[in-house]
Amino acid sequence: PVQIAMSLDIASISSISESDMDYTATIYLRQRWTDPRLVFHGNKSFTLDARLVELLWVPDTYIVESKKSFLHDVTVGNRLIRLFSNGTILYALR
Repeated sequence: PVQIAMSLDIASISSISESDMDYTATIYLRQRWTDPRLVFHGNKSFTLDARLVELLWVPDTYIVESKKSFLHDVTVGNRLIRLFSNGTILYALR
């Protein structure tokens, strides 16, 4: 099994509706895991193009009892992928 470290920061809570029991939250989600297939020699890390996420295994993370969840999208997707020499991947999104 793959061990995944995860952190979640709440950036904002808005559009609160007491009658619908609804609200909107902007969160920053960071996940980190190690894939031994991605080990390389050196001591640097690389920030990868976010489009490469389609080629990597990423955890299927979901929020229990969420009515609707989506990735914030402006002109470009808000995703970061950083690869470290020991095969550790940092995947961050908003």
